[in-house]
Amino acid sequence: MSAGTVKSMGRGLNVLFAAAAAVEPSTSTQIADRLGRNRVQVSRSLQSLETAGLLTRDPSTRVYSLSWRLRTQATRAARARLLVEGPAILREAVEATGASAFLAEVRGDGSVALLEDVPAGLSWVGRSYPLYCDDAGQALLWDCTREELEAVFAGTEFIAYGPAAPRGVAEFEARLLAARERGYAVVDGESEPGVFAVAAPVRDFSGRIVCALHTEGPSAVLAPLVERHGEVIKGLADRLSALLGWRP
Repeated sequence: MSAGTVKSMGRGLNVLFAAAAAVEPSTSTQIADRLGRNRVQVSRSLQSLETAGLLTRDPSTRVYSLSWRLRTQATRAARARLLVEGPAILREAVEATGASAFLAEVRGDGSVALLEDVPAGLSWVGRSYPLYCDDAGQALLWDCTREELEAVFAGTEFIAYGPAAPRGVAEFEARLLAARERGYAVVDGESEPGVFAVAAPVRDFSGRIVCALHTEGPSAVLAPLVERHGEVIKGLADRLSALLGWRP
């Protein structure tokens, strides 16, 4: 392969990555300005990428976005990397906090652990727990608006599994807003009495929340350490997000 061909491929990939990294679909002019490159050259690269089926362009707004084919492949790759990198992140969380650590995802209106590092106790992998009071619930619904929360919990009965469990959507939303302000969620006595957790969302390359990293342990031991543990879990969740391709 000639040096010129390699250079051309590199420029095309830079354009593809710039289109993929945009928060919203972008025009060729916006992408060229972001890259600081000639608009005509970038436009040609975008057309080639569209022809190859890697990008799609809206005929009315003329904005480019990742094709569903490429997005599907990228999602599969991110999932595979999550399963590879997750255990090391969980191990670090356990070493830093002394608590059990989990990666959980949304399934229906419940939270299910997909990976865990539990020094002692029963495994939670594959077991579902209601999102409204689960240790990972707030982190998993981090980006939801009030309307979206209403839809998620439309058929949910808010049973008090723990003494501090939220009694409805409004109470859950208030705790979620406080968690966003803090940077991580704190769940104390919601899933069951005396159980304490901190949690933070994990995002993939598109910015979508794919899972939550959280700890779990006795309130009497973990509650006094909440600020330190919260920063640890947020930092590890952000690092895992970066490994999955997320760039804020």
